[in-house]
Amino acid sequence: MIFQLIGRLLVVAIGFILSILFSLTLLAYLGGQLLSEQLAEQYGQDLSGQALDFIGYIGFLMELYPAITLLPAILVVVIGEIGRIRSWMYYVLAGGAASLMVPLLYITTYVSERDLPSASFLIIFATAGFAGGMLYWLIAGRKS
Repeated sequence: MIFQLIGRLLVVAIGFILSILFSLTLLAYLGGQLLSEQLAEQYGQDLSGQALDFIGYIGFLMELYPAITLLPAILVVVIGEIGRIRSWMYYVLAGGAASLMVPLLYITTYVSERDLPSASFLIIFATAGFAGGMLYWLIAGRKS
């Protein structure tokens, strides 16, 4: 019994860490693409495409670091594990909602109304959360 609990906690921890890393990677990639497109429009195409993409990734991550929090994702995992929820739809939708909560919580706390993010920004967060939720379900959620 104790070995099953330890094994389950290990699977949950590994699944959570991998899904968070996957979500952050996807978030950085998509956000970097958006930022590099905005930079290209603003400064023209005089920079090479790869350099502009790299600058976009770094810029997006630098803007993102204060907003990253794991609390909504941890809440999704805890509810899924306690409720023994095995549905892939729960983890995908809850992962997207948890990821979307990060910029919304940050915005309501620190940013004025005139600085609200674009829909593209929110879509990037939701997409990364959907992907992270699906990966967590594949690793640990199916056997809650």
